[in-house]
Amino acid sequence: LIGGQKIESPKTGLTRPTTLMVREAIFNILGKEVENSFWLDLYSGSGSISCDAINHGAKKIIAIEKNRENAKISKKNLISVIKSKEKNINIEVICQDVFTWIKQAQKKSIPSKILDFEKEKFDFIYLDPPYNKFLDKSLLELIFKSNFIKKSSIIIYEHSKNYFIEDSNIWKIIDKRKYGQTKISFLIKI
Repeated sequence: LIGGQKIESPKTGLTRPTTLMVREAIFNILGKEVENSFWLDLYSGSGSISCDAINHGAKKIIAIEKNRENAKISKKNLISVIKSKEKNINIEVICQDVFTWIKQAQKKSIPSKILDFEKEKFDFIYLDPPYNKFLDKSLLELIFKSNFIKKSSIIIYEHSKNYFIEDSNIWKIIDKRKYGQTKISFLIKI
């Protein structure tokens, strides 16, 4: 992690952890905005981005990861970072498909132990799907039409440098950065 703490990674080649260079760049860009923020980490993998969000002052994190083993590792890593910080930080790791979770959240049929969707919204949503699964606009549309974001929420989309995202009638891209094979797009609601 940023700062040198080690976390566990899945033993399989099914995940592609976000590199330290990319995570450092993201948190340098976001700066102090991360303090006391609420995060949604979609396609969480090992939870490295959520762990760094905690290190930068995030207060609540929900991580969604479909793979059961990866979800266990993500939860273990998040708990480890929280213990090292000795702070009261709320986390929830949910082992579920991202599309399914978002649709259930829309219907308000998914209770959260740490977030009241009627009163609280996410400040940041980190989206890191597998690079070989070029998701069409349907995932972004689901997110931007959801009840868990606000006008100021920032969606941070990590994707292959070969994948291009364009502005739409419900979101606009406010920044793009390229790091090797990775591109990070920052989007906000219009």
